[in-house]
Amino acid sequence: MYAEERQQEILRRARTIGRVDVVTLSEEFAVTTETIRRDLTALERSGVLRRVHGGAIPVERLGFEPELAARDEVMIAEKECIAKAALAELPEDGAIIIDAGSTTGRLAQALPTDRELTVIVNSPPLATALATRANLTVFMLGGRVR
Repeated sequence: MYAEERQQEILRRARTIGRVDVVTLSEEFAVTTETIRRDLTALERSGVLRRVHGGAIPVERLGFEPELAARDEVMIAEKECIAKAALAELPEDGAIIIDAGSTTGRLAQALPTDRELTVIVNSPPLATALATRANLTVFMLGGRVR
């Protein structure tokens, strides 16, 4: 099994069971504990697991919210589905408010170019990305962006 395949299986197990254990994974995958520790480190760097003594837990179980970049890399299909559903509710013209977040970021990327909309956001990166769109008037809480 390749490292990427093993890491995906480790992540699946962590999400299913709620935690994974280095020694158990080492035995089940027939690799060294050092290999499993490297896998867990790679998964932690990608923002999907958090290392704990002897193993790891999925970030979804943590008591804090992971960084936006980490959240943007999980449940991608679901976020795109939600964004498409939200697009169906957009007015032909008028104003919308988009809160900061990984799912709402997908919506912002998918805003149609054939409608004149005023978009109010509270996220500087989102405001910057939307400001380049000719058909949108963008306001960030605190002032007009473009």
